[in-house]
Amino acid sequence: MRPSASTSGRASGEFTVSAETFESLPDPLQLPGNELEWASPFVLPGWLRAWWEVFAPPAEPLILSVREGGRLIGIAPLQREGSLLRLIGGADVCDHLDVVVDPRRKMEFCKALLDYVSGEGATRIELGPIRPDSAVMTGLVPLARERGWPVASEAEDVLFETDLPPSWEGYLELLSGKQRHEVRRKLRRLEQSAAFAFRLVGGRGEIDAGIEDFLRLFRMNRADKAEFMTARMEAFFRALVRWVPATRLGFLDVDGAAAAAVMCFDHGATRYLYNSAFDAGRGSLSVGILCKILSIQDAILRGLAKYDFLKGNETYKRQLGGRAVPVYHRRIETA
Repeated sequence: MRPSASTSGRASGEFTVSAETFESLPDPLQLPGNELEWASPFVLPGWLRAWWEVFAPPAEPLILSVREGGRLIGIAPLQREGSLLRLIGGADVCDHLDVVVDPRRKMEFCKALLDYVSGEGATRIELGPIRPDSAVMTGLVPLARERGWPVASEAEDVLFETDLPPSWEGYLELLSGKQRHEVRRKLRRLEQSAAFAFRLVGGRGEIDAGIEDFLRLFRMNRADKAEFMTARMEAFFRALVRWVPATRLGFLDVDGAAAAAVMCFDHGATRYLYNSAFDAGRGSLSVGILCKILSIQDAILRGLAKYDFLKGNETYKRQLGGRAVPVYHRRIETA
């Protein structure tokens, strides 16, 4: 069951904690001052709504906002099953989760949140997947330990990311000599074999049409990738296009037809590579990896500062300059 409107708050010291709905969450692009840190696309209101709409977990949303003197300092997007709390999202489609917080008031937010949930009868909080620099890891977990609450820890996965220099040549210099040669060789071979172009789509009309091409290419991939794209997963990808303005689709067109595609999110100064697809019939031209490479080049041209390959230990991520970042799961027992 989901409340239809935000509910009145309960005071925790000088802080007020209130329950929100998906509809009442603030738009990050229109929030006055925008002092909250929305750490990734996976915590954006549209993403939370898309995930809940499609996967409909057997839980109740418990989206908590914390205000200090009327000023919003953080949001905890939680789901509740009895006395168990989890972050909204699932590790199969959400690469890393977190709370949303004003970094200047992180510890105050985390204290008010822990006070509130323990007072509401929560006995266990499952937190993952989370990055080591997340507010959960640097705020909630240390405060829970200070209270003497047991915290169980486990490594869950690894993601890869790379800082982007201001120029394409600067990026190539980050690669090993062998990989730099391979990137240039693959691009040269494609250039000599066909007319090609990389295009990025993100506006409502363009991306609505583009998602159809992306899904078509996805079904042309390896059998395991095609099996991943169930009817529910397809509905989720369509919901992301509808609810998450940061969604971008990048296409590598070869001889006028889409041969490969990437689904990305441009959030803050980072491009997040979420998924990819390609026409196996064009595999001899390395269109799959080249589409990713060209999306990195496009991100540099647009002035983005980081490229996040997200979770998964695929070799190409290291080859393209990615450095490993561990992803964790934390379990807090409050009683």
